[in-house]
Amino acid sequence: MGFLKGIEKKMGGLVEGVFGRAFRRRIHPVEIAKGLTKQMDEGRMVSISRTYAPNDFTIHLSEDDASSIEVYEDSLRDELIQYASTHAESKGYHLMSVPKIRFTTEESLRFGEFGVTARLTGGDGPREKGAPQDTSGQTRIFKTEQITSGGSSLGEGTSAISAEEARRHGLAREVVELAMDGKNHPLEGKGPWTVGRSQDNDIVVSDPNVSRRHAQLIREENGFVIEDLGSTNGTLLDGAPIGRERIESGDELTFGQSKARFVRRIDEPGARGRSDRARRSGSPSGRD
Repeated sequence: MGFLKGIEKKMGGLVEGVFGRAFRRRIHPVEIAKGLTKQMDEGRMVSISRTYAPNDFTIHLSEDDASSIEVYEDSLRDELIQYASTHAESKGYHLMSVPKIRFTTEESLRFGEFGVTARLTGGDGPREKGAPQDTSGQTRIFKTEQITSGGSSLGEGTSAISAEEARRHGLAREVVELAMDGKNHPLEGKGPWTVGRSQDNDIVVSDPNVSRRHAQLIREENGFVIEDLGSTNGTLLDGAPIGRERIESGDELTFGQSKARFVRRIDEPGARGRSDRARRSGSPSGRD
């Protein structure tokens, strides 16, 4: 993205100076910006005439990272507000107010990990016609991956952490999986994930009607896509044959004669414990 390069250049002097000392071997400001805009993309809502995006953000930092930015917090907040506004403009998103950004410390976060909670809110003013209701906010946790050689950093990137780490932090996490034959296949990382009869696929299907390399699931910037890989018996989306189509949570996929369901949900804090208690009590939902 052009603006990302711009903010990197604009912040270059600060990064090499006071920001550089603050973030060396820690979270880089641009990594926070990437996580923030990813949450904007994931949390957007489409109305009849507009696409609304989250405009209220909380940045969760470890104690070490929070102390590193304490002196420069106001400057960083201004940069992130500008970054979020420009990202919304480039994507054609409508913001119901000027972006708001706050920082908070989370004891459960480790060095180099951060979370972003994104809310869509109309603020205190009158709500425009057709605008969505305020959202409670979804939190996603990221960590800066550093590749080192001889003690020098060669590169870094932002990625979502695992479900186990998310539960340890007590924060919500997006779960994406393919449910098939009573088993849930997690779709974690960048992908793509291949589906087929051959054992070298990410998801192996023991069905003679399924080709060796039948289809693949692809993570794109704005969602997920299913693509048939020239299979003999084809791939169906909700009963209709497809070549390449976007998929949403709950969609039924058919490979040969084998059916699967695409699942995309938010794993809320404590949900696992509630499910375990529900199973022990004999109630499938935890309610009487």
